[in-house]
Amino acid sequence: MILTMVLMDSPQKESAEDLKGLYDLAIPLSMPVSVIRELTENFELDLIRRPGKMEMTGEVMDREILVLRGDLETVRAAEKYMFEALDRKLADWGKKDREEKYKKYYDEQAAARMKELKDTPEGAKTWDLTATQ
Repeated sequence: MILTMVLMDSPQKESAEDLKGLYDLAIPLSMPVSVIRELTENFELDLIRRPGKMEMTGEVMDREILVLRGDLETVRAAEKYMFEALDRKLADWGKKDREEKYKKYYDEQAAARMKELKDTPEGAKTWDLTATQ
């Protein structure tokens, strides 16, 4: 089963009448996409991109922000769920088995590179050694 999220642009001028009874839940920057997807699947809310102001470096900037729009009860339930889902995600990231999985992958890749270097020293000249971070 393939699920898709539909992101709508907020109309430039929304009248107060159009928004009556609707509330926006701003999605914090860096919220994992998987959590946003869960929210759109589990709650009857519209995912909308709207203009907003943010202060990040001591100055206020105009930015587009993602919001989930719907009735107050649903927005409050989604907010609670969003932070609980984020806590679960952070707990998963902190688990030791994740670290061990990536260490095993790294060790396998390092061993393959060392074997490649030993078997064909000239091949190392084509390796991209540019730092990725």
